Amino acid sequence: MGIMMRFLAASFILGGAHCSPGGPVSTSSESVIQCLTASNVPQALPGTPEFAKSSSPHNLRLRFTPLAIAVPSTVSHVQAAVACGRQHGVKVNARSGGHSYASHGIGGEDGHLVIDLRLLNQVIVDPDTKVATVGPGAKLGNMAIQLDAQGKRLIPHGICPKVGVGGHVLHGGWGYATHNHGLFLDYLEEVQVVTANSSVVIASDTQNPHLFWALRGAGMSFAIATRFRFRTLPQPDEIQLFYIPFSWTLPQAKAGWRVFQDYVASKARPKEMNIRVVMASAALLGGEGTFFLFEGAYHGSKTNYEVAIKPFKDAAMALGGFAVFLNIPEVTSVGYMDSLLYANNNALWNISPDAEPTAHPSQFFKSMVTDKLSDATTDALMEALHNGSQTNPDRTWLWITSAIGGPNSAMSTMFLLNSTSYSHRSSLLLWEIGDMVNATSSYPADVGIPWVNQFVDIVEKKEGKGVGMYYNYADPTIGHHEAAGRRYWPGNYERLAELKRVWDEGGVFENPQSVGL
Repeated sequence: MGIMMRFLAASFILGGAHCSPGGPVSTSSESVIQCLTASNVPQALPGTPEFAKSSSPHNLRLRFTPLAIAVPSTVSHVQAAVACGRQHGVKVNARSGGHSYASHGIGGEDGHLVIDLRLLNQVIVDPDTKVATVGPGAKLGNMAIQLDAQGKRLIPHGICPKVGVGGHVLHGGWGYATHNHGLFLDYLEEVQVVTANSSVVIASDTQNPHLFWALRGAGMSFAIATRFRFRTLPQPDEIQLFYIPFSWTLPQAKAGWRVFQDYVASKARPKEMNIRVVMASAALLGGEGTFFLFEGAYHGSKTNYEVAIKPFKDAAMALGGFAVFLNIPEVTSVGYMDSLLYANNNALWNISPDAEPTAHPSQFFKSMVTDKLSDATTDALMEALHNGSQTNPDRTWLWITSAIGGPNSAMSTMFLLNSTSYSHRSSLLLWEIGDMVNATSSYPADVGIPWVNQFVDIVEKKEGKGVGMYYNYADPTIGHHEAAGRRYWPGNYERLAELKRVWDEGGVFENPQSVGL
């Protein structure tokens, strides 16, 4: 089991709660259900286990009840479902893996028509072109297994095997190959979608290129994706998975953060070095202070890894506080598929396309996308974290800061800055800041949300500017439509809003934080 998975297991107590519908079916719900039935669209009906499964939220803090749930197995089913939503004035949302932190896959509020795409899960690799055709309901784990079986190929994507392809790719999709190869959406060559008037449209660089630009970053606002075509890469011969843990006091934490930033922002880090830092209370693992786990994947040999990591490792070790008590190997040499297995606690092979959803904590997550922070900002962040760390055993805080950008990153060196509507290509750091309780408890929003928000406030005040945010870590507290959109797609929101009026003039594909009309 990887150290990250062991840490999570020690931190979270996950129960078996599910979101379940309640109350009588409304007249409008009956109308939509009748429309779907008349159109021969498979459904999960209210009051059934299938409905509960398809409306189960990733974040138990945000439970919403859809008006109806379509479970299409063909593109024509998707067309008919969209037509029913539009005919009855109901907002329509796609659900692929159901991992939205803001429950956008079930509408982000009550009363939407959900199109659960789990049956559109094919993964086929062309043996000649090596192009992969992938359904939006495929899970990342299923896709990785099939890419391996059909020619030892890969596409850069995230490391959580149960995440659905659809939402992940349409809004970015980063992982342990992003620094050297780019985002998941950078490998999308063509997408088939159903638009608001139920037409089937192909978008690519040569067909409907403006829609293709919008889909790669803000896809949920424009259409329902029914098929993707991806360029693939050969798997590397060897990957080094590494874990370098520390338990740091406040002075060590301040110095250590500077060491990390200096390294990831410099050309001393080669493109093959994918690294992030996970931060939590060291008390959870029997240590003192704040736990810093520097982890990632180096694509190459162990010898080359040791050369590449040396500037960072030497400077970090000199600060002291190495968490020797964890007794874990620093680096493990593995093949590509074994790297996914190791990172995911050997769970990769057990991901059924129709698997039951896992119960998750009630939580509040927030993202930031930033450049290298000043020393003053670093000091203020570490002081706030150290002085206000949550120690309640029923409450867990967690930071994950991924250095996906930088001078040698494929994000900025292989792809043009505005080649897609994803807006954060030139930024160094992607932050995921979370606070949660176990799956059987209610989240104390009045305490937890301000505690998380303070870190964003510190950065913005000290740096003198607002920060961007990442839609795949959606935060419903930052406002609706334009207010949220200028965070998720800074610099691109105006163009996205114009394209929304062209492709979805009736506002069919909406949640509270979609691109607004």
